[in-house]
Amino acid sequence: MVFYMSARFLLKKFLYLILLIPTLLQAAVDLELDISELSPESLTTMPPVLIGKNGEKIISDINFTNEKVLLNKIPAENEARRLLTATVDKYISKSNVIINKIMNNIIEIPNQVTKSKIIHKLKLNKSFLKNIFNDLYLKKTDMANVFYVTKFNNEAVVITQAELIGSELNIEFVMSNPDNILNTILNNEGAIKRASVENIRSIGRDVISNNPVIKKMKTYVVSSTLEANYRRLGFTEFTCL
Repeated sequence: MVFYMSARFLLKKFLYLILLIPTLLQAAVDLELDISELSPESLTTMPPVLIGKNGEKIISDINFTNEKVLLNKIPAENEARRLLTATVDKYISKSNVIINKIMNNIIEIPNQVTKSKIIHKLKLNKSFLKNIFNDLYLKKTDMANVFYVTKFNNEAVVITQAELIGSELNIEFVMSNPDNILNTILNNEGAIKRASVENIRSIGRDVISNNPVIKKMKTYVVSSTLEANYRRLGFTEFTCL
């Protein structure tokens, strides 16, 4: 059983590396969190921060909402699963549209470094979305996989796929609305910030309230922003041998 768990974890890391090539410009790190170290203060609800028309930050009066989607029923019997499948499909298509517009200068980004960064993040995000699509779409159940969705105004901003293996919850893929990737990097009006912070906090709240069997959370992150958010919650680096 120990070998099975390690093999799955290493396979997931290998997939991340494939998706990152050829732009391995950012550090990747293994993180883990002992659930017993979570405090109520670290799990309080995080209010959204919106970017206004002049680039100012505005704390929203509307809070994030969070949804947990299970694969314990086939899509025909699981409305939440069907709706999430449709959202993922829409975000894959939207990613293609945005990438094409940037490449063809319909969306103008004069700074080439910023342009490359956005395209890379959109492509990586699309790869993750495509990877989870079949898990959601196929007519099969899966008791180990779970999705945590953080929404603003009823639209998904962050989607996280996690898998329960024994007493550990492995956070596998963290994906974003492609529009928000573009808007947050460019600091455009309408950008929604802090969604990933609220998302991981919602996972922590769910684990404590509904999953006492889970003793530890683990993840493999390739985003410096995501790493910082997780470390603030209490995640620390570990070595996976």
